[in-house]
Amino acid sequence: MEKWEWSSRLETGIELIDEQHRELFARIDQLELAIYSGSASHELKSIFEYLNSYIADHLEAEERLLRECNYPDFEKHAEEHEKFRKSISEMSASYKKNGGDNYLALDVDKHLRKWWENHILKMDMAYVPFVRREADFL
Repeated sequence: MEKWEWSSRLETGIELIDEQHRELFARIDQLELAIYSGSASHELKSIFEYLNSYIADHLEAEERLLRECNYPDFEKHAEEHEKFRKSISEMSASYKKNGGDNYLALDVDKHLRKWWENHILKMDMAYVPFVRREADFL
């Protein structure tokens, strides 16, 4: 896995969203460090706790923002969020049932990287011009 570096090109310019994205980015990095050091199974509990909080806070905040701005692709965006919720729920259930190991940690890491590349860098960045134009509170 290549090391990721946070940069301004990853920012939406929407403070709350950027703060939450930076935290997710840091957690992915933390998981990868744990994988490399062989302590990923211990890290998984805190990762799943964080992801459940992230899902509850970030995805809901983002959906509220998009609804308030009448974002035309809101339904598609919300569907992707629901798929993410479901996949994290399934991985979390697997962790609770079977415990964690490096294979699960690698799967979670791969899933989070894919989410970052396909959702955050594409779908989220696609709404930025619309939201910045429509939202009077930014």
